[in-house]
Amino acid sequence: MKKSPVSGFNPFRKPTLKMNAAPRIRSEIVELPKPKIGDRVQVPNGFGTVVETSGDMFLIDLENQAANLWERLRSIKFQARP
Repeated sequence: MKKSPVSGFNPFRKPTLKMNAAPRIRSEIVELPKPKIGDRVQVPNGFGTVVETSGDMFLIDLENQAANLWERLRSIKFQARP
């Protein structure tokens, strides 16, 4: 008795439909508004105020924490002023 290979033809398996990868969709680049010095923002570590800027990096003075933190623009969320 001959053993059939595991990856070979299996008459009991349903044929699968082979599809190409989905076409890439070009999206427009959206420019994020940059916070100014003194703006209140939210970062992953909490809330804070922008103290200094350098390119796409922003120095955040965190509230209720004795720390300043450099964050990139993409990780900063603006907070509405009351």
